[in-house]
Amino acid sequence: MLKQIRRKRGLSQTALAEGICTQATISLMEKQNRLPKMDILTAICERLNIQPDRIVENEVSGVNDTFNQIIDALTDHEYDLAKQLIEKISIKSLNSDFDKQRYYYLLGMVQISQDQVDDAIFNFELVLTQFATTSANIYLAMTTAGMALAYLKRDDHDRAVRLTDRAVKLIDNKKLIGSLHQWASINCQIAELYWRLDEPEKALASAQRGIQLCRDRDSLFILDQLYLYVGRAYIALDEKDKAKQALEVAKSLSIARHGKINEEHIIEELAKLD
Repeated sequence: MLKQIRRKRGLSQTALAEGICTQATISLMEKQNRLPKMDILTAICERLNIQPDRIVENEVSGVNDTFNQIIDALTDHEYDLAKQLIEKISIKSLNSDFDKQRYYYLLGMVQISQDQVDDAIFNFELVLTQFATTSANIYLAMTTAGMALAYLKRDDHDRAVRLTDRAVKLIDNKKLIGSLHQWASINCQIAELYWRLDEPEKALASAQRGIQLCRDRDSLFILDQLYLYVGRAYIALDEKDKAKQALEVAKSLSIARHGKINEEHIIEELAKLD
């Protein structure tokens, strides 16, 4: 299947592998059904503009489905559901370091939603110390931003700023491997952090970067949240007309995506402009 899709895209094995892995890795996948590490697989699928399940047997995608459900629950602020889902995963059942990295990051984010800040910091530190050299994937930046959020909840403003700036440097490096949803999510997360840290110009820049990513890929994913932070940033910058315009877009997108919680937040922000 990989060979068919690659040829349909007009790519050689070398062209597909460039910047991701060796040509031999692609050859082993096509000739011997060898599965690479998940970060490499994700990057290959991104380049081919396909989902991993197009080329991977269903039996290996079960844990990925659960991880994706947790991410969706966190994105939609359904924290109780996210907690229930993460509790179904046994760390002993995870074979790859990448899966363990995802697990501890998501567990930390669930714990933050439950105000278990110390536990979240512990799990984030596991990701950043034990798995930092495993692979250059976007979870390093997402975990750093998660750590910033944890310290913000501790009212440690200075450390939260340093960690947020570090997360920005990681994503600006452009060497991290991640999907569109992950890149959009990290930009939204950083926009929220900068907004909470009273740095509206940086919040605006991060939100606009996330919006551009979604536009480039014709995706509505979390666009309502991104426009919400554009509006909030403009309110902080006292640019009311731009704020209202962004929030009206956010409201329409939220209705289209059925994001009820976001819609309530958007309406609250619009009320400030009346």
